[in-house]
Amino acid sequence: MLRDPWRTLSVSVVALLGGVTMLAAPPAATGATGPTDTGVAAPDVSCAWPAVVRPGRLNFAFPETNATYWMMPYRLGEGDRIVAQGTYPSARFTSLTSYDSKGSTVDSLADHEIAPSSGSKNPFAVPDAGTDPAHHRYQVTLKPGTAAGAGGNTIAATGNSSGAGSGFLVLRIYVPDKGSDPTGGVALPSLSVQRQGSSPRAVPTCPGASSAQGAAGPIANELKDLVKKYAPPGGFEGCGKYTASDPGFAEPNKAAGLFPNPYNKYLCTPLEYKSGRIAVIRGKAPTFPDTINGQSVLTKAQVRYWSLCQNQLRLPYPVSSCAADFQTARSKDGHYTYVVSTSQDRPANATTPDGVTWIDWGPTNVQSLLLLRNMLPAQDFPDAVQDVKKGDDPEKVMGAYYPAVTYCSKDTFAKGGADACAG
Repeated sequence: MLRDPWRTLSVSVVALLGGVTMLAAPPAATGATGPTDTGVAAPDVSCAWPAVVRPGRLNFAFPETNATYWMMPYRLGEGDRIVAQGTYPSARFTSLTSYDSKGSTVDSLADHEIAPSSGSKNPFAVPDAGTDPAHHRYQVTLKPGTAAGAGGNTIAATGNSSGAGSGFLVLRIYVPDKGSDPTGGVALPSLSVQRQGSSPRAVPTCPGASSAQGAAGPIANELKDLVKKYAPPGGFEGCGKYTASDPGFAEPNKAAGLFPNPYNKYLCTPLEYKSGRIAVIRGKAPTFPDTINGQSVLTKAQVRYWSLCQNQLRLPYPVSSCAADFQTARSKDGHYTYVVSTSQDRPANATTPDGVTWIDWGPTNVQSLLLLRNMLPAQDFPDAVQDVKKGDDPEKVMGAYYPAVTYCSKDTFAKGGADACAG
């Protein structure tokens, strides 16, 4: 397998939606230049990774249930920097991404792009990295006034050449290996802040930050307020031409202030609940490295990760449930069938032994939104969501990999399966 089989994505090409993780720093030193944007001011915190995003913690901005996002705000003056020293996790994917104070992407490094420290190897990039975490170390520097994508394990803290700014650094970890904790069996990256002309100062990790359960965190309210300000009702403007009464998958029309993951791209469709009615979704599944069942992340595959998630289309845009690639029943020729319903409306034959993956509808008193994620398509896979350009018909671009959706009655599916529900 090639060292870098995945497509290189320009950070300026921002994929919509995604989850959040932030990295906080102390206030800038007296006299430092202030932030240059007009977004929400980064709150002051005294410990690193103060917010954990996932159901059971802080559930907002359409997170993915099979991933965890750690977040911390920063304020950096000219010459300041934050250094993250970490260990590559045992997981499907990880990344570090910086966002401005409005929740828009500034810069990012995916796992395979992060160069290892001296004496270490990157298990997301080379097959001979071994299994000893002590030899999987890296160091990444976040600083303002650095061009996005400058390389050298450096992430830009601001979206222009300004010498100061505020924002958020996000750590994402998707699908930790079986038996490991949300961090992928390693400690969260340690952070240190260096103010211009001063020595580095370690920022202690917040208590409970490595756990998937517990309190929402000390900056939860600030983050929810940010989403409310920059993604208000109407800030998410639907999925192409489709409506809840006539569903279909299309690119999101608009999604602001939602901390997008630049390595994902999405199709979405609105859904509306009616008693006794289910949604049926069918398509062909891209191949993926099944790390949860022992495959190497370097296994040749069409995408690094994909999933289908049911979300609530109301602020602060929480997720109800997801089915990841490894959780999805697939036929011998690689096709899937999903049923989205309440537990009461679930047909008896909507089970894995029947070749059907069930997704819980979630709350029925609000319109919902289904999101199909594709992450890091391979260079030789032309049918990913990433191949759908503005104005394209996604069904024509993706072919068999396009997810077709239709409403169906519970009784019809129970009697004839998905074929009886075909439109």
